[in-house]
Amino acid sequence: MADIKRREMLQALAAVPATALAFTWTREEAVQAAEGVREAQGQAAAAGRPYAPRFFNTREYATVVALSDLIIPKDNRSGSASDAGAPEFIDYIVAEQPARQTAMRGGLNWLDSECRRRFDKAFLDCADTERRAGL
Repeated sequence: MADIKRREMLQALAAVPATALAFTWTREEAVQAAEGVREAQGQAAAAGRPYAPRFFNTREYATVVALSDLIIPKDNRSGSASDAGAPEFIDYIVAEQPARQTAMRGGLNWLDSECRRRFDKAFLDCADTERRAGL
């Protein structure tokens, strides 16, 4: 983080309110997404297959899973974010709301670009310590 210039930091901070708005959902939207995710998970389980992302491509979805588990890792008391279905929820709600898709995909692309700049590899190809430093 020490190599970030003052101007870059100010630009990033200025973008935070817009980003926060892009990822704010109403209670009704969240409830609807949770119901949709449960249905999709049930259909996948009945067919004997894993959840199939509706919006993200394979690599993007794997990044969402990795990020989710970095934020809420599994510990000796509870499961991880992916154990709780957080990546499926994110995928479902973003698929339902096209206005938020550009921001989500842009954020994942930024993360890969930043990791490539710093570590010469995409986020998923980084070691755990690099992933944490890339955030």
